[in-house]
Amino acid sequence: MNKINLLIIFLVFAVIGIVNGQEDKKVAVFDPVGDVSQNLKIVIREELSNAVVNTLGFTVLERELINKVLAESKFQMTGHVDDGQIGELGKKMGAHYVCYASISSVGGNYYISCKMVDVLTAKIERQNTGITQSGLDDLFTVVSTVSRAMLQQQGASVRNSHSRSSLSQPKYEIDESDSKDLVELNMMGLSLLVMPIDGTPTKTTWMEANEACLESNAYGLTEWRLPTKLEISRLYVQKSALRNMQTYWYWSATPEKNNVYYRQAFDADKLVPAAAKAKSFVRCVHSNGTINLVDAEGVWGFSLYGTDYEVMPEDLPGEYKWKEANDVCESSTAYGYNDWILPTIDNLEFMYNNKIALNMNGEWYWSSTPKKQGSTSAMFEKNFMNGQTYDTGSNARRQVRCIRKK
Repeated sequence: MNKINLLIIFLVFAVIGIVNGQEDKKVAVFDPVGDVSQNLKIVIREELSNAVVNTLGFTVLERELINKVLAESKFQMTGHVDDGQIGELGKKMGAHYVCYASISSVGGNYYISCKMVDVLTAKIERQNTGITQSGLDDLFTVVSTVSRAMLQQQGASVRNSHSRSSLSQPKYEIDESDSKDLVELNMMGLSLLVMPIDGTPTKTTWMEANEACLESNAYGLTEWRLPTKLEISRLYVQKSALRNMQTYWYWSATPEKNNVYYRQAFDADKLVPAAAKAKSFVRCVHSNGTINLVDAEGVWGFSLYGTDYEVMPEDLPGEYKWKEANDVCESSTAYGYNDWILPTIDNLEFMYNNKIALNMNGEWYWSSTPKKQGSTSAMFEKNFMNGQTYDTGSNARRQVRCIRKK
């Protein structure tokens, strides 16, 4: 046998070794959770399993092994799914991932969420959602489409490099095929995008609702948020233009006081505060690029509730006690103006909703609004990391962005 033939044989075995080394990831497909019968759950599970089997790089664990581990662990899928517990069960099965679907009824249709959980980190590695248009008639088609789209996604380890923690540029471009169901409303002269489905399939606490919107990248957009108190009330007035709204309470982002937030009933004209631990539905909105550069100096302009404002394009350097913050704005002559002021808490909430465009990368910002009328001992502030409003002593040091009325 000559040297060339030996070299060819060596290369063939090397290639086989490389291919064999690229082992398929093992996936345990669990029963769905949600508002359908057990028979339908089995069919949905098999549809999801079929999608995994037909995706390169994955293989499905035998049902017998999955059932054995679940029985030994006395585990049943319920409406509240603990991904950490699911990850532990997946480890016992020798799986790399656990895959399951959540099904919720939404006004005669079904909202489907397919998830893949990494058993080592217990974090959701991939996720995709969809909603039927014909009830049960297209349920399996939607499950198939959603699950296959999920499996074609990049893993979370890749996606997270572009997560919302990076405050670089807003992602306002939308894939037209995905965004055709988005509702665009005129909100006091501002363009507001509204999701066509709820941000979560079930009622949630305020904290869960807020997080669901902030973490969403649905329709190719980041910076989804809860609507403000005024916005949610206007959504109720224009509810005929919205889709799939429940006849129940919906959360707003606006606090009445600590751990109490306003919510709007969609079966009656009621806008009242409720404890954050109460449960309501959530419908996320997006500001859709409402800030526009208005002059060559770089000062930004916006209109809020009929009043025109301008806002400095950068934070003042450093951090200030409240009186220092108030004084430094009022004494500023930046950009040729001498009527700069601290924003009110309503101004600050609008600015938070547009923080990407305004390049507001800080954590805490002072407002001019006192906790008690006429007092300056405790003032309201806005957390630009989680969107919550707090009151705090005026000796605390916070960041400052000045505005002016035009």
